[in-house]
Amino acid sequence: MSVGGLVTTTARPTSLWGLLADTPIWVPLVAAGIAVVGTIVGTLAGVAITQRHADQREDVAWRREQARWAREDRARTFDHRRAAYSDFYESLREMARRAYDHGMGLTEDAELGQWQLPTFRKLEHLRLYASDAFVAVADEAYNAAWGWGHKTTFGHDDDSFYERQEEYDEAERLLIAQMRADLSVPAQ
Repeated sequence: MSVGGLVTTTARPTSLWGLLADTPIWVPLVAAGIAVVGTIVGTLAGVAITQRHADQREDVAWRREQARWAREDRARTFDHRRAAYSDFYESLREMARRAYDHGMGLTEDAELGQWQLPTFRKLEHLRLYASDAFVAVADEAYNAAWGWGHKTTFGHDDDSFYERQEEYDEAERLLIAQMRADLSVPAQ
């Protein structure tokens, strides 16, 4: 451009304000909007990923906790079962000893009275925890001991006395074998 013989050039603004003055207003607004949307999307994606990983950790922890509870329940049930088996067996042995003593005339009374009731109560308690197989052999052992004592005459140890004792001994042997199997005790 020439003004009065002088050539002048239109200089471009060299300052930032000069550059911004030529930029339409919508461009910085779009850039700011993209930044805000990007920040929001990034934040939401980070939260979703973090939540997913936390849920997975929580699921694993919950499964472990449930497995631990199940193990504790099995251990507690096993302890109850073992105690019920042991209590019944001790009571059955006492019942058989009383039948033997009665037949041999070693007791003070000629009548046995309610001698079988403690063992019967233990048998009923045993039904809560014992396997069906054990309940069957426990019933047989109880019936053998009861029959031995019930059919025995005080101080009279005849052949039938020893036959009933052998029946009881066999039932007791089966009971012990089943008890060992149920409680995972190795056979001797």
